[in-house]
Formats: sequence, structure tokens, C-alpha cells
Amino acid sequence: WGNQLPEMLVAYYRQHGVHSLMLVVCHADIAAAQLQALVQHFAAHSFYVQVITERCLNDLRHADNETDTPEAPPPRSFPEDDETHWQLSFKLPALANKLGILLLQFTSPCALNLLRWSAASERNYFTTNRYWLLLSQHLPDVELLEDAEIFIPPDSELKVLWYNDTQQFTASLLDVYKVAAWKPLKRRLVAHNLRTARHIVHALRHYGSAISYRQNLEGIVFNTAIVIAFPDLFIDIEDMSLRHIDTISKVNHRLMLELANRLNMSYNTYQTVNYGWRQPNGSFDGLMGRFQRYELDFAQLAIFMRLDRIALVDFVAETYRVRAGIMFRQPPLSAVANIFSMPFQLDVWISILVLLIITIVVMMLEMIFSPHTHPMSYLDSLNFAWGAMCQQGFYVDVRNRSGRIIVFTTFVAAVFLFTSFSANIVALLQSPSDAIRSLGDLGQSPLEIGVQDTQYNKIYFTESTDPVTKSLYHKKIAIKGDHVYMRPTTGMEKMRTGLFAYQVELQAGYQIVSDTFSEPEKCGLMELEPFQLPMLAIPTRKNFPYKELFRRQLRWQREVSLVNREDRKWIPQKPKCESGVGGFVSIGLTECRYAFGIFGCGAGLSFLLFLIEFVCKHSNAIIRFIQGYTLHR
Repeated sequence: WGNQLPEMLVAYYRQHGVHSLMLVVCHADIAAAQLQALVQHFAAHSFYVQVITERCLNDLRHADNETDTPEAPPPRSFPEDDETHWQLSFKLPALANKLGILLLQFTSPCALNLLRWSAASERNYFTTNRYWLLLSQHLPDVELLEDAEIFIPPDSELKVLWYNDTQQFTASLLDVYKVAAWKPLKRRLVAHNLRTARHIVHALRHYGSAISYRQNLEGIVFNTAIVIAFPDLFIDIEDMSLRHIDTISKVNHRLMLELANRLNMSYNTYQTVNYGWRQPNGSFDGLMGRFQRYELDFAQLAIFMRLDRIALVDFVAETYRVRAGIMFRQPPLSAVANIFSMPFQLDVWISILVLLIITIVVMMLEMIFSPHTHPMSYLDSLNFAWGAMCQQGFYVDVRNRSGRIIVFTTFVAAVFLFTSFSANIVALLQSPSDAIRSLGDLGQSPLEIGVQDTQYNKIYFTESTDPVTKSLYHKKIAIKGDHVYMRPTTGMEKMRTGLFAYQVELQAGYQIVSDTFSEPEKCGLMELEPFQLPMLAIPTRKNFPYKELFRRQLRWQREVSLVNREDRKWIPQKPKCESGVGGFVSIGLTECRYAFGIFGCGAGLSFLLFLIEFVCKHSNAIIRFIQGYTLHR
């Protein structure tokens, strides 16, 4: 080899940012001294090198047969016939850092079996962060990779370095992959006539990312699925009239269509009614159940990224965020406070009380020292002051000028006070309160709570560890059973017409508010999030060989604002309060409860005084009746 090939290999892996190398030797013709020199050369350039020989590959004493996904073990696609296919102890760790795999002389049966073993769908070791490099001295050896069981997917980073060291050292670098396992091998020349490390570095920089040349999947068909949670209301995936129904499926549909157009592929789509949740026996239903049984390649929509789902699928790219909150209208101020005490501040109430006292005192002084007599008692001055403040007039005709001035000024002052009080009362009757600012306030409020009839609401409420959310759930939701779960149209209508709060996907709630609420009813809308929903992302089956290709395309859609366009198209924004204040408000018993309370207290006090007067007037007769009854016994 000399120094040219080792220097070229070091430059190749350094260009890709690889620092950990796995050197696989499956050919007995490679001299030990030559191999040792190669390892020392890598070590001298700060590479961590692990050497794996044919003997190590066939040593099954330390083989790990456990799958990385015990909850959903993948179907076996690697046949073991002991001639061309046999079990190996070769297992690559699922690490995020880059790993280089250098295979010397890949034409031997051992090397070809290793490639078949690595390409099996239950493993798929040909991924983006694993840089495979196959060495060969004969260019026709590349034809061995046409084997249908050696599937080198578009996500792979596998290249063939063909070198010739007979006279003057030269090398050529080939980029190879397959669109599908049954498709022919694709070859692309990265560079030829390479002599030094500088040449290969220049060639790799000029070539760029290998996956950018692999965006034509030649019309292959993938098994996918979409969730229609409300099939009785569903019309069409492009229907805009009910965009709050199955919004997640609709908003992701156009992104997946654009993905199919960009990559020249098509879908065989299954429809389900459930996103898939863990059952008591450990299995999943709905969409996740199909992934668990390996019936799907990926989904045509995004789902919540949950820990129990990560064990079954890989998430390639996030798309949107769904917010679910408890929507409610702030209860009217009259429902949570005494609005009759709110028109004036405390200092004004004190001033009014002082005015009443001064008026009573002045009227009594006028009655005492006035040369004119008045057909009224001293206590009538109290009735006069109270009647003036309540705009009830006065039943006594005051004839002297000084008394009339007192009456005139008192009634004029009372008119201004009464007008201000009445105007503020009208405004307060139409004003919402700010009594509910947190989930704790909502739990203590008189509002009833309903929940949108979706499976994730039932799960996330029970899984919540927040003490306030748990208290709210047990106090106002769990005790009502299944009656608390309802469709959005029903829940939002109850919220519009009464003291009711509704847990709903906010985009669905916004759409119903825009369609059915009047402008005054949009004012005072509030929302509280009892739990934070995870991000939505596109799921694929485990070891999906097109994952990186899909991820890049979906990221590109976000960069060019295709994701933002669909967001604005399908996800309604929060309605704005245009009118500023509410309209006509009918007065009910709630608003009048303090007036009825005062009336009841007055009636009770009047009846009590009546009993006292009755007893005082007929006390002698009552005493004689009691004495006679006692003697009779």
C-alpha cells in the first residue's frame, strides 16, 4: 500500500468528522504486518480503531440476540442457511456520534455475508451517521453489490474505493446506493485518478452531500396511514368548511403530498380512527398498533412524541404544535362580587355617610331653633335624609325658607350621587370579572367543566403530575364520569350560554367562536392550559431506510414557509374582541341577589318588631292566659 492509501483513508474520514473507526478484515490474504501498519497509522492521527476479524464475527459466545425494540420486535428478514447466510456477532451501537466502518477486500463470502447481515431490515446498519468504505483492487467487484439482499438505501453513506498500486498508485471513489432492495444498484463517480490525500479532500468537498443526489425514488409505493377521528363529520381531506374537524390530518396532508411529489413516490393509504394508545395488555390500538405489527412504513400525519411511542417508531421531523386549553368566558362581575358597593370608592362612601349625618343634624337644629313649627318629629329628619338619597321624596311640606334650602340642596346633591351610582351599576352589569386567573381559581369558581371527547385528554389528565391540575381533575371532571366528555360544538355552545368552561383543542375552539359567537360574546374569552402537549412529528417504523431523506425534505418545507402556509390555512387564529364592551345584558336573580337580601332582612326585622309590639300591647292578656292554663293543668 505504501503511504498513499493510509493517508487517503485518514483524509476521507477526517473530512466526514469521524474519530471512531471499525476496521473489518474478512480476507486471509492481508498480511498481519500490513494490517498493523494501517492501524498504527490511524492511531497516530488520533483515531480510535477497533479491529474485527472473521474469527470475531463468527464467535457467537458473546452475541447479543436481543432486539433494541422488545415491545415491537421486527420481523426477521435474514435467512440463516449456513452456506451464504450465517449468524454473526456483529452489532453496531445506536449512537448519535459518527462511526467509520472500513471493510478490506469485500469480495470474500465473509464480507458479503456481513453486508447482507447489516442490510437486513431488523438492523439496517447503513445509516447516515455510519460511514462505510469498501476497498477493492478490481472494479468489477462492485457488481457483487447488485445482490438483492444487500440493500444500500438512499440514507446510507457507503462508498467504494477502487485503487491500483501495480505501478503508480491511483484510486477512484464511487458512491453507490439502491432506490429499493429490488432496484438495480446506482453508481455515481465521486472522483477518479486520486493520488494524494489532498485530491480526495477536494473531491469530497466538490461532491457535497450524497443524499442530495438521491431524491428520485422512481415511483415506489409505501404503506402509510391517516387518522380520521370523526368519520361521521368528515367530508373531504381538503374540505375547508369544517377545518376544525380532524385538523391534524388535514394540515399535514398537503405537506405529505408535497413530499411525495418531491421524491417521486406514492402512498398506499390505510384509514384509522385512533392515533393509538397503550392497552392494559401492553399492545397498542389504532395507528400505533399498525406500527407495532410493522404494517406501515410511515404515517401521513404527525402525532404526539411520547415516550411509549418512541419505543415503537422513529420521529423524523416535527411539523406543528397543538395547544389544548380550558376555554371559558370570565363570569360576570355581578356573579362574583357585590356590584352595589363597587361604583364608589371607600372615601366616597365615607363622604356620603358624613353628608347624611350633617343633613340630619342640620335638619334637627332647624326644627329646634326655627320660629316656625313643622308638622314632623325629630326622627322624621332621618327619613328625610334617607329618602333624599334614594330619590323617594319627602312627605312633609316644609314652609320656612331655611328648611326649604336644606331640602333643595340635599336633593340636588342626592341627584348627582344617584346618577353616578346608576351609571356605574349599568357598566358593571356588562363587565366581565377577572376572578379566574389560574387553574386554582377555576377549581374554586362556580363554573362547570366539560372536556372534548378525545383520547389524549383522558390520558394526559390522568398522567399529569401537577397538583393543581390533579385537584381540578378530581374535583370537577372525574366525579362526573363519561358525561363530562362531549363534542366541541356542544361544549362551546354551553360555554356561550352559561357559566361553563370547556377543555378543547384551541384551534377547534377558535373556529367555533368565529362561526357562532357574536362580537360582544367574543370579549372576555380566556384560556388556561392544564398540561403542555408534546410536539407533533411524522412517525416512521423502526429502521426505516429513508428516514434521513424524509427529514431533509420536511425541514426544507419549513425553511421555504410551506409549513407556515398550511398553518395559516388550516389552523384558526384567536378571534379578536372588536366591540370592546358587551351589548345588552338581561338582569337575572344573580344580579339582584343583594337587593333581595336587603328586602328579606328588612321584612324579617319588621316581623320581629311586630311580634315585640304585639307582645307588649297584649302582655296582660297573655299573662292571664298562661296562668289560667297552668292552674287548669
